[in-house]
Amino acid sequence: MYVPKGLGKGFAVPLLGTVMIVSGANAALVSFSKVITNNTLTEQVFELSKEWTLTDSLGNTGGSGSLAIVLTDIRGGGAYLKAAGTSPIYTSFINGTQVSLLNSGLLNVAPYGQTSLSKSYNFTNYNVSGNINQIIHTQLKFILSAGDQAVISSTFEVVSFVPTPGALAFIGIACGVGLRGRRRN
Repeated sequence: MYVPKGLGKGFAVPLLGTVMIVSGANAALVSFSKVITNNTLTEQVFELSKEWTLTDSLGNTGGSGSLAIVLTDIRGGGAYLKAAGTSPIYTSFINGTQVSLLNSGLLNVAPYGQTSLSKSYNFTNYNVSGNINQIIHTQLKFILSAGDQAVISSTFEVVSFVPTPGALAFIGIACGVGLRGRRRN
């Protein structure tokens, strides 16, 4: 079998990440969507959170998350949504340990306009143990302009970050092919 020159370079690490994603046997998901309307005459700070109690022990965890915002100016003076002080808009936790955050900066809308934002982070190893009866949760905190509306959606996925025996064999084969390509150079 002919292996193209240089195939091993940079091949094993992405393959390892892909196998880890596929091999997650246990998982938990915190997801929600909410319409927030600021019916006051001043900007307001909104805090939302959603939690889930783990029903299985996940061991070392990994996962991904997303944040989507649709901002609408209802009152006609323009609208904005921004982080409250130095706090990120989206933060996720496993048993009280922060594992990720997403920040949108400032969203602005022209009078009677609408805009949207979508952010996510790809699968990452959290390096935090997730055990049975521990809580995973997402916290959202932001400032919304007076008389305006935001639709907020978020997800936080937590999976067991332990490869299956078959995945370990596949990783070994991939690393062997990578090393074989390097030795021939």
